[in-house]
Amino acid sequence: MNWIKISLLLCSFGFLKEFRPGEAFITEYLTSWKNLTSTQVIEDVYPLATYSNLINTIVMLLLTDFLRYKPIIILCGLSGIIIYLLLTFTNQLITMKLFEFGFGLYLSTDIAYYTYIYAKVEREHYQKVSSYTRSAFLFGRFISSSLSQTLITFNLLNYHQLNYLTIGGQIAATISALLLPNVEQSIYFHPKLDVPLTNRYDKIKKAYQMLWNDFIKAFTNRHVLKWSLWWAAANCGYVQVLIYSQALWQTAVKNDQQLYNGLVEALYSIIGAIAVFFVGMLKLNWSSVGEIILALFTWIESIILFVISSNYNLWFLYVLYIIFGVIYHAIATIASSEVAKKISRDSYGLIFGIVLIISLAMESILTFFIATGNVFELNIRQQFTIYAGYFGVFAMIFTIISIFKIIKKIKNGEEIKIWIDNDTN
Repeated sequence: MNWIKISLLLCSFGFLKEFRPGEAFITEYLTSWKNLTSTQVIEDVYPLATYSNLINTIVMLLLTDFLRYKPIIILCGLSGIIIYLLLTFTNQLITMKLFEFGFGLYLSTDIAYYTYIYAKVEREHYQKVSSYTRSAFLFGRFISSSLSQTLITFNLLNYHQLNYLTIGGQIAATISALLLPNVEQSIYFHPKLDVPLTNRYDKIKKAYQMLWNDFIKAFTNRHVLKWSLWWAAANCGYVQVLIYSQALWQTAVKNDQQLYNGLVEALYSIIGAIAVFFVGMLKLNWSSVGEIILALFTWIESIILFVISSNYNLWFLYVLYIIFGVIYHAIATIASSEVAKKISRDSYGLIFGIVLIISLAMESILTFFIATGNVFELNIRQQFTIYAGYFGVFAMIFTIISIFKIIKKIKNGEEIKIWIDNDTN
């Protein structure tokens, strides 16, 4: 099967996987149809997905390569069917917790989706197919959110009935996963060698040697370490905002005010996709001005969250949420690109997984101390004030790094080059 057909199948899976219309109103659904309180949702239910995602991502990072990708992609579809059946047809608090734990497994399988191409498609097509798979992901979210908002606004379906569409999307995604061609070779556990290894112990030993070598090579590079630190930290904060924004919006709803969560998610997805596209075309000298850009936009993210924590205008909160998300995706695109430039292409999946695990570990710590009420009993708006401070800390770190770097360049008489020349690769 040629790379175009493989791309279409993989993109179909990515699109269908993200076709989850009910997700734009999940908090409202849990607090109305499932009779859970906002406190139960925030403190007892949502945190389980974070913990589960961390544990399962560690496992999936190794299993994805060992099982050669496709079984994990199929697992993603099957787990999606099971957890949304659980969400739709059960009502107890314990089953909602099981749903969130299963959702963590579901999210962890994304590693297989994003790294399958590196094992199945020729290197010259990596950039194109990477772009296609990410676009399919965002387009799926856009269509899903647009449809859910339309159906809810015109009273064609209710929140509960949206789940039936989600289940249908997961079934279709699983079928498309089954149609993907098998992967004969993988990067670490099943590599193409001049002299094939027949002993299983030798294969595992060789795989871990390659894993360790790629890890050391990547994270002893200061450029990779710097961008990976921001990427992990920003992703942690971004996911916390993504998970708990609906709960915060509920505190701004007045007198049965119509919710437009689906519209917001749709706009956020399409504007984010456009921003990512144009950011990828910028010819900035990121090695020279990267820290300054990171500091600037991290400060903006911090300020946005601080304003969100104290504002009660629902539409203004929607706008700030979109701006926050678009900024994150734009800078995260640069961060992933800068990391990718300094590592071997074969190790991108490994490094992506490690950055994700670090991010999830940070997220688990934040969740335990801030969201669950186990340590600090904070309401949702106080939690967002903490998230604003969290981004402020990292903004300060990169501001200090920027200042020292500028001083060093001035002392050494080096030019601070902002733009890359057209003839520079």
